[in-house]
Amino acid sequence: MDTIAAISTPNGKGGIGIVRISGDNAIDVASRVFRAPIELKDVESRKMILGTVNLIDARDKALCVVFRAPNSYTGEDVVELHCHGGVSLIDAVLKAVLNAGAKLAGAGEFTKRAFLNGKLKLADAEGIIDIINAQSVSAVNAAYRLMSGKLSDDINVIQNKLLDLIAHLEAIMDYPEELEDEGIPDGRRITEELFDELKKLYDTKEVGRMIKNGVAVAIIGLPNAGKSSLLNRLLKCDRAIVTDIEGTTRDVVEDTLVYNGEMIRLLDTAGIRETDNHIEKIGIDRSKKAVKGADVVIIVLDGEREDARENALFELVKGKPYIVCVNKSDLGISRPINEDYVIISAKTGDGTDELLKRLTDITVRVDGDSEIITNERHAQAVKRAKDALERALDNYDDFYIDCIVNDLKEAYDALGEITGNTVSEDVINAIFDKFCVGK
Repeated sequence: MDTIAAISTPNGKGGIGIVRISGDNAIDVASRVFRAPIELKDVESRKMILGTVNLIDARDKALCVVFRAPNSYTGEDVVELHCHGGVSLIDAVLKAVLNAGAKLAGAGEFTKRAFLNGKLKLADAEGIIDIINAQSVSAVNAAYRLMSGKLSDDINVIQNKLLDLIAHLEAIMDYPEELEDEGIPDGRRITEELFDELKKLYDTKEVGRMIKNGVAVAIIGLPNAGKSSLLNRLLKCDRAIVTDIEGTTRDVVEDTLVYNGEMIRLLDTAGIRETDNHIEKIGIDRSKKAVKGADVVIIVLDGEREDARENALFELVKGKPYIVCVNKSDLGISRPINEDYVIISAKTGDGTDELLKRLTDITVRVDGDSEIITNERHAQAVKRAKDALERALDNYDDFYIDCIVNDLKEAYDALGEITGNTVSEDVINAIFDKFCVGK
């Protein structure tokens, strides 16, 4: 393959700019640009040396580090030039490297080569793009686990068990009289165990989605209950307009915050009531849609008075996790309250920490070291494998061994799309196209 090169640091001014080179001729290409007291071919791997990059019209002091195959990120010879982070300078260094014989790398091409050279599984590679794009500490941690190969390892174990079971059942088809009596019950037990493992894994996808994309929280209530004031208090800025006039909020106002490492997507909605105002009706319809799409709902009640119209709010959130918070504690609570309610003041901030803690406690919950799915592609692959095993279990009842084997093979192939064992080239290309150039 060609020797490739790209800038691996973000565009803009910075203390350091890095140009990465990978391929059989990486050291030779870098030697034509970088000069040091020692020849690059003689430099110890993973040891930085100080030298000079010689450009067409300029020079710069720089550091250089060599990673020799196969002990490198891509599995090929890799050289990195660490220069000062000026935009013009780093562009000039890349141009000099390309003039020296390298080809400009495509999006994600370094990581794609790492995958093709067996340095990481496909899911591990997807963890890398997730960690780059992570917007919260919990998303970083989930991406790190994926990048570190935990999911791939778990899937490999299941695939190996499937292969053993397939071989066992195929032997039964060849020698039914000797093996069927003990082989069928044993095969069913193993299939049930693998089905349970995949179901448990698949059931983590909602938590994984919330960790990766944030917890969608719809704030609903009657007009003037303090929904927009609560949004502003949680965001610590005047994001929504607040007035004493009912119906001020006419659309869903969305913004995000990070609390204890979790990303929360807040959606302030129009006050829900009967109205003849056409525009306000549209806003109320959007509020109801926001509730349907939310992971959890905050119902804001006015602490100064009880209102029969609040019953409609509880009807709206049926089947959804929700938290009731009673606002205006600074003015005194003069309505009946339930011990499960959170008492807050959107004006002073009292009680909002308890509200945020309650939010994350009921949504983003991970049991110990349990693996979770944060990628929709992985979720769909696990679902196909799980469904195939469910069909296999049905076929055990009728002793359709050939059908069982086909179902097990389908499950194996579906799981291989996660690790990359059975994935198509089109899927591989689509995944790496999501990467930035230089990674």
